[in-house]
Amino acid sequence: MSSTWTLPDDLVKPEVPDFFPAPGDPLPQHWSKCFGCGDDQPAGMAMSFTAGENCSVTGRLEVAKRYQGGPGVIHGGILSSAFDEVQGTACMILAVPVVTAHLEVDFARPIPLGAVLEFRARLEGTVRRKVYTSSEAYIVEGPGADPNTPVATSRGLFLTVSSEHFAPTAAFVDGVPTSPFETSAV
Repeated sequence: MSSTWTLPDDLVKPEVPDFFPAPGDPLPQHWSKCFGCGDDQPAGMAMSFTAGENCSVTGRLEVAKRYQGGPGVIHGGILSSAFDEVQGTACMILAVPVVTAHLEVDFARPIPLGAVLEFRARLEGTVRRKVYTSSEAYIVEGPGADPNTPVATSRGLFLTVSSEHFAPTAAFVDGVPTSPFETSAV
């Protein structure tokens, strides 16, 4: 089943900036403690990303046993997290922080544990603060491999925010807030 997702008529496709990695080059993680891509997140998904052509990125996820939902298959929440991560990574082209406002996923078939997923995501365009993205997932290695048939698709709406959006709202000493007006790191 697919939604009635339609892109707005006044959508603007951004230009890929000069600083963005060339197609095929790896993309840096946006934060080391990120559950999706962070190197400093031992319980995370350890996704990796490469730049693509024309506002696109490719992501990879190894479907580990710990991601099990139903018997022998990935949990839908893990797959949704992976789509959120790859589409948020596509937004790096804008060079401003974004947050997820809406994410929808269509599950086409079960994804077995041990498979390697490739996500192909695009930044479709922007309208003011709104950023529209889309993505497909393919099994490219392991059980059920078929790199030409999507096993799931997703569409996302992200909003640009200022970098202060992610600043802590209070400083803490031994886990106790010291002031709601301080913004020192926790």
